[in-house]
Amino acid sequence: MTRLLCDETLIGWIRFHDDDTPPDRVQGLWADGFVMPQRESLGDTDQTQWEPGLSGTPEDPWHHQVCLVLQNVETKELYTFATTSQTGRRAVGNLLKHYTRMQRTNAGEVPVVRLKSGGFNHRDDRIGWVPVPVFAVVGRAPRDSAAKPDTSAATDMNDRIPF
Repeated sequence: MTRLLCDETLIGWIRFHDDDTPPDRVQGLWADGFVMPQRESLGDTDQTQWEPGLSGTPEDPWHHQVCLVLQNVETKELYTFATTSQTGRRAVGNLLKHYTRMQRTNAGEVPVVRLKSGGFNHRDDRIGWVPVPVFAVVGRAPRDSAAKPDTSAATDMNDRIPF
């Protein structure tokens, strides 16, 4: 099973658009103490202007998003678990609670997890079993063993033109 090191978590609000424009983001790093603004401060509060969601009822265009950066312990590959679902955010929240407790006694270490599947029976019998992500803590690793992505302008501008 793949063991994943956890170090960075981005939290906040995201608003997607119907066209090709990038989403609007009001986000920051959890470890830096980012505090999400109240939903009302973002605008777009008139529910009569909201587009219908999957349920057919108007859906808020702003979504609470959590992005958890994970690193494969063996290969050093980086992944991002991004979610706006309540169950996904709850799974990351449970991991962050563990992370906070761990920092009190082992400040120089980060959790190592395995991604598992859990679930629950939905209260609506038509829906049935709902699978949910679970981050099972299986160990810890030194914080400085986490790879730091190169976010320099040189790397960002290193796209090759294919012709």
